[in-house]
Amino acid sequence: MDFIPLEDARSSSKFGDFIPLSKAEDQMETTQQSEGFSTSQNLSTNNNGSSTEFEIIKKNKLRNVIIAVSSFAFAIANYCWQLTHPITAVSILVDMENKSAPLTSIGNNGKPTVIDFWAPWCSNCKVAAPTLQAVEKQYGDSVNFIMINGDDGKNWPLIQLFGVDAIPHLALLSDEGDVETALIGPMSRNVLRADIDALLTKKENCEATTVCHEDLPYTMYDAFSNRESRRINFQRAMEEIEKSREYER
Repeated sequence: MDFIPLEDARSSSKFGDFIPLSKAEDQMETTQQSEGFSTSQNLSTNNNGSSTEFEIIKKNKLRNVIIAVSSFAFAIANYCWQLTHPITAVSILVDMENKSAPLTSIGNNGKPTVIDFWAPWCSNCKVAAPTLQAVEKQYGDSVNFIMINGDDGKNWPLIQLFGVDAIPHLALLSDEGDVETALIGPMSRNVLRADIDALLTKKENCEATTVCHEDLPYTMYDAFSNRESRRINFQRAMEEIEKSREYER
C-alpha cells in the first residue's frame, strides 16, 4: 500500500489507500483539552457558588445569634424593671383617678357613669382594683368612670352628696345623671357588667319623664330614696355657682 499525504487525501484517495490519522488525533486532543478547560470552569463556578452560599448561611447564623441574645437581654431588663417597679393595687387606682372623666360629664355626654369612692388604706378597694380596671377597659368608650379618693379633703362634699358611709362605694348613674344604686364592697366582674349593660340598654317607646334603661339586675344601697330628685348635674351646678358669683360682684 502507498502512503498518501493527508493534504492530498481528499483529492486522490482511493479504495484501499491508507490515510494517516495525525490530524484527527490532533483534533481529538484539542477537543479533549477544550472539554477539560470547560469542566475546570464549571468546577470553579461551583466552588464559587458554594462559597457564596456558605457566607450567606454564616451571616444568617450570626444574625440569629444576635437576635436571640438581644431578646434574652431585653427579657432580663424587663424582669428587673418590673421587680423594682411593681404594679400595686393602689397604683392602679391612682392611675384610674388621674384618667377619670370630669364630674361635669355626668348627665351631659349621653353616657352612664360609674363613680368609685376609695382610699389607699382600704383593703377591699385594693382587692376590687383589678376588676374595676378590667371593666373600665371594656366599657371605657361608652361609660364615664370617675374615681374619688375619700382620703382627700377636697372630696368631702362629694362624699356627703352621695351619702357614702362605707367604701368601696360604687355609685351607678344613668346617662341623664340619675343615681340608680350603689354597690358596696368588692363586686365581681359579672355583677358590675350586668348593671352597666342594663344602663346601656334603652327601652323602646320611652318617655322623657320615665327611666329609659333596663332595670338593674343588682341593686344594694339607695342613698337617694328619701330625696326629691336623684338627678345630679355638676355642669349645671357649676354654671349656677358662676352666676351667683357674678351677681355678688
